[in-house]
Amino acid sequence: MRLPRLRVPRLRLSFEWLGALGGRTTFLYIGYTLLLFVVFLVITFPHELLVRRALSSVNRGPVEVDFKSLNLGYNGYEISGARVASTADEQAPYLECSRVWVRPSLAALVKGNPYDFLLSADLYGGRANGEVSLTGGAVNASVQWRDVEINRYRTLTALLDEGQLGGKLSGQFAFEGRANNLGTGQGNGEIAIDGASITGAKANGLPIPDVKLRQARAKFQVRAGHVEIQEAQTTGDITAQGSGQISLKEPIQDSALNLRATITTGLETPDTIKALVALIPRPAGTKPDAPITITGTFAAPRVR
Repeated sequence: MRLPRLRVPRLRLSFEWLGALGGRTTFLYIGYTLLLFVVFLVITFPHELLVRRALSSVNRGPVEVDFKSLNLGYNGYEISGARVASTADEQAPYLECSRVWVRPSLAALVKGNPYDFLLSADLYGGRANGEVSLTGGAVNASVQWRDVEINRYRTLTALLDEGQLGGKLSGQFAFEGRANNLGTGQGNGEIAIDGASITGAKANGLPIPDVKLRQARAKFQVRAGHVEIQEAQTTGDITAQGSGQISLKEPIQDSALNLRATITTGLETPDTIKALVALIPRPAGTKPDAPITITGTFAAPRVR
């Protein structure tokens, strides 16, 4: 017995109904117009005004963030003349960046997190890259920098009446905290200075001996109100190892350093440095060429 063949009707899509609405050309024009509208909306949107309003709600403490201009480019927001400075007086800014780029992380967007941003910056002749993530009120940030020229950092050079600083700074820093109270956050990092030097310098009217270091390295932790310096060491005119703690105060020049360091002189140490090291009190019975350990609290000189 032969079963009857079932015929399945074929579905045919028809776009003849578009003719009653003006045809395909009309819909293409509509799509093109919507695309242009979105593009020009993004271009003409007051991005700078929006960012300044956001900063106005953040800049309510002793430190404020400001910038000269903001533009939207192919690499995200391009910020010119960014600076972090004290609101108390006309001190040199804590941080200055000639240009900063900010854009959302594509990897985070795929995972559904639109509050993860990638940053890059030009600062003091060097380069920095980092990432900031804002999730559930928490702030997690990391940054790496390299080849930052010390002689262009005004907050440091302002400590001197005259003279020259040299060297290039590299390092990294990671931070975590709460968005509504960043002061309680904590972080850790490490720094390295290659070719550090100070020549012909004076501070508070007192001459500072010329010093050249091949390298200086340190690890540190940042907590509320202080910075802990760990595993600090230098090689060059002065060979030293030490640790300490910086008690942060406002203004920054009122901060104090509690230091414990062991200093060793060698054949390459200048006679001026050797003479100063010799003035440090030694325990009874210590050999003249033995390493010296110093401990004390030191206040930073006033910044002009």
